[in-house]
Amino acid sequence: MSEPKNQHIIPRCYLKQFVDPHTPAGHEPYVWIFEKEHKRGKKKAPKNILAETDFYTLKLKNGDKDYSIEKTLSQIEGEYTSIFEKKIKAKLPLDDYEHIMVCVFVAAMFQRTLAQRENIEGMLDQIIEMTEAMEQANGLPTKKSLEMKREKENAPKINLVQIIPRITEILIQMNLAFLCSNKKGAFITSDTPCFLFNPDLQWQRFYGPGLGQKHVEVRMPLSPEISIDFSWVNNLRGYLNIDTDLVHELNRMVFGYSHQYFIANSAKVKRGWFRRFPLDPVFIFRILNKKIRFKLMRLYYRYKYYV
Repeated sequence: MSEPKNQHIIPRCYLKQFVDPHTPAGHEPYVWIFEKEHKRGKKKAPKNILAETDFYTLKLKNGDKDYSIEKTLSQIEGEYTSIFEKKIKAKLPLDDYEHIMVCVFVAAMFQRTLAQRENIEGMLDQIIEMTEAMEQANGLPTKKSLEMKREKENAPKINLVQIIPRITEILIQMNLAFLCSNKKGAFITSDTPCFLFNPDLQWQRFYGPGLGQKHVEVRMPLSPEISIDFSWVNNLRGYLNIDTDLVHELNRMVFGYSHQYFIANSAKVKRGWFRRFPLDPVFIFRILNKKIRFKLMRLYYRYKYYV
């Protein structure tokens, strides 16, 4: 039996939900994948996108390869696919086991991205650079920095395994809602489909959202018709119908959090997805208010201390 060397960063079972419903008869079903920077779309089969050789494979010291992470993720994907097809698609309530497995799947999707790997590798590069500087400054052998370089390749994969149970535990405690679009709007997804959103922090740039924050939400589109939402808000539960404007607002966020690509079930795009800020008068007022107050504060301190 051949080992799973070609590994999907975003799983096929997830991507296939976004295939174009108008795929011609006799053609392999495809999604529309767009470059984030240029917003150019191409028709691609889910099996041909967002995959990389040995993305989750552990490299052992003796030169062998360990595929256990990829196989574990495949088992999670299989469980989720069954739950999605039997329950979520039909808008039926989940039992306790199904709820847990959906949380596990979302936790994995939150971590198994190219952007997450690059973040971890970037942090490790900084630590290795500081270690090399310390070794050089103190005349020490380069043993530690070389060891860290060897471990760098496996570090993001090991982190994935370690962090999924922790995120799952938090998601289980949060309220679970499925946001359902109408026939006039469809959700899009991306190469970073799961993201955190805190409406209280969106008009500032100093603090990022975190799972422990009171108003934070964990969002991820599951299909063009359904998007999942975890939150600490008590009344946000079950299957909820939302209007077209909110669908496009969620798509704006999906595009904003995407790393290199976003994906849709149609070649059509909306200009509103590409706006940095929502066209919300209250939000715009808050942005302007914060900027004006910040500039007035700078002028005040400049006048007080330098004039």
